[in-house]
Amino acid sequence: MRLRLIILITVLMVFRWPVEWRGSAFGRARAAESPAVPLGFSPQTYEAQRKWENRFLGIPSAKRCRKYLSRLTREPHVAGTPGDRRVTQFIFGEFQRAGLKPEMIEYRVLLSYPEKVAVELTEPAHVKLANPEPAIPGDKDTRLKDPMMKVPWNGYSPSADLTRPVVYVNYGRAEDYDQLEKLGVSVKDKIVLARYFHGYRGGKALEAERRGVAGIIVYSDPAEDGATRGPVYPDGPYGPPGHFQRGAVVYDFLVPGDPLTPGWASTESARRLPAEEAKILPKIPMVPLSAADAEEILKRLDGPEVPTGWQGGLLLAYRVGDGAVRVHLALEMERQVTPIWNVIARIPGSEEPDKLVILGNHHDAWVYGAVDPSSGTASMLELARALGRLLKEGFRPRRTIVLGNWDAEEYTLTGSTEWGEQFAEDLRKNAVVCLNVDASTSGKEFTVSTVPALLPAIMEAAQVVKDPATGRTVYDRWREQRGASSVRSYAVPGSGAAPVPFGLLGGGSDYMVFLQHNGVPSLDMLFDGPYGVYHSAYDDFRWMDRFGDPGFHYHATMSRLWGVLALRFANADLLPLDYSIYAAEVAAYLEGLEKIAPADFYSNTIRPLIAKCRQWQDAAGRVGTVLETWRAGPPALPSAARERANAALLAEERALLDDRGIPGRPWFRHLIYAPLPSYEAESLPGLREALEAQDLERARDQASRLSEALDRAIAALGEDLK
Repeated sequence: MRLRLIILITVLMVFRWPVEWRGSAFGRARAAESPAVPLGFSPQTYEAQRKWENRFLGIPSAKRCRKYLSRLTREPHVAGTPGDRRVTQFIFGEFQRAGLKPEMIEYRVLLSYPEKVAVELTEPAHVKLANPEPAIPGDKDTRLKDPMMKVPWNGYSPSADLTRPVVYVNYGRAEDYDQLEKLGVSVKDKIVLARYFHGYRGGKALEAERRGVAGIIVYSDPAEDGATRGPVYPDGPYGPPGHFQRGAVVYDFLVPGDPLTPGWASTESARRLPAEEAKILPKIPMVPLSAADAEEILKRLDGPEVPTGWQGGLLLAYRVGDGAVRVHLALEMERQVTPIWNVIARIPGSEEPDKLVILGNHHDAWVYGAVDPSSGTASMLELARALGRLLKEGFRPRRTIVLGNWDAEEYTLTGSTEWGEQFAEDLRKNAVVCLNVDASTSGKEFTVSTVPALLPAIMEAAQVVKDPATGRTVYDRWREQRGASSVRSYAVPGSGAAPVPFGLLGGGSDYMVFLQHNGVPSLDMLFDGPYGVYHSAYDDFRWMDRFGDPGFHYHATMSRLWGVLALRFANADLLPLDYSIYAAEVAAYLEGLEKIAPADFYSNTIRPLIAKCRQWQDAAGRVGTVLETWRAGPPALPSAARERANAALLAEERALLDDRGIPGRPWFRHLIYAPLPSYEAESLPGLREALEAQDLERARDQASRLSEALDRAIAALGEDLK
């Protein structure tokens, strides 16, 4: 997962939250923390479900997860390479052994690989940089032989050969460049040195491009993921000085997927753009360095002292630079159309076979990817084995369960995006939910980013899965967390009124095409912990075995939690979705716009939208009452009424789409959530961006579109469900 390098739950809130959600499942959860019957079932129908759940919960094995991860991390498997193909075949074979009937779907997409990477300090001294990651004694996997794996590189970077002065730009955010301007420091036609974190590398590249920068070096500062945080590998989980973070540099916050087929699937007969017309490919070169290499530059920089907050974790005084330090970049990057392979397995539904419960993970990695993504792949394989065991014992889900293992996620969410574009019509009509697990574990703390409507179902599933470290439930431990620090997540925090911490979905993983393009309720979850080797050669089996998940118990726990959610969404009489929570959230986002909207615009345009959210909340609450009545012991609720209720719930997320898309990036159709260039979640993107640009005409248009979406959501819930 290319994802996600911001600290979860530390991002400033840009909106206020309601103190209470009237009639929501949150209120009900406070009254009954562990309901005897989960949302969507009646006492009678849950009897059969409970038997299958209990049987399922006893199957996932930590030892098998360990075996899977060992096999998945046997060799590097960058997308489109022979190693990637072998991992794909392994997953296909394991799905078959589980008794499933997988298919392999190939797309041909534009990928990028390095031919030559050379970086050197030329003045005031000559020092070779871009060095390989040092091997770790006792960890044979860190002795890399493949030349492509030994060099630092960023996928899709253009080739370059240039020598320029260096300017240190902190994280390379817009506000950092603004501070440099105040100091009288120009970055035009310079090479800038930026540290990773506080923004996705593609966003850093785009900002640098806008500022007239000639090239950009990104490096892993020990303040974020190294010795400043704690012991480094092999003595601890954080990154040693020589580690560097690979990753793609691409503007997929404009449109993800194959850069040559933006918005349509890269099938064999697809029209392809010339590469020079692709809007998401960067125009300036980028290369990553380790802290050890970056220190050779930083310790020689002179000029102004850095502003407050710019000092990193290296033992030197950080300075901006005065033009005396020069660096030579020589990059030869090859972009080529290359085959990638998704592996899809379906467990057909017995009553509603067209309705799809989608479980997603990807298998490509920048090197071994023990955490990202192979821990998630191992959990998926063990989940598949457990479901296969149930099938052999006579289990048949009501709705179809789809296991989607995607390729080339690390480049631009490519495999999932191409599939989601190819089958968009079917997904918009029939997909119930997307349960995404990019990585399953790097620690013990459960974290989830989700649309609000899914939170009650997640909470209830977490109440029946044991936490390996405490023997209590995952939910018990989760609700005691006060937020979770993560070097892997761009998620901004969800509501403080919820009984558990959760994040909102922005960018960076395979749920994007499902939620933000096709309107499918989605989540992304993992067990998190100290993880300082992201996208490096040290993210390998030995790191996981020693620090990420010794014993592999959390791999198996993720299989259980993921599986319980899949079984419940596949089998529930009524879909376990609560849009009264969602409506309250949207109202809170709108209230937060008071800070940036003119007073008359807020009063005349936004307040009526807030009122509509209250109507939506009331309508959703009435449907929630039907679900609560059903699980309490239903009166006679005809099957036709249940079908109407499910159709209404299925229509809710779709109602929030606008086929015209967000201005400037029409691939993103969701009016409530989209990613920023930083990959952080942006709420009300079209309306918020118009107000921030002080474009009131556009803001009125976006408010009108949102009003129409809220009307659709209210109308979908308006039928008599009894």
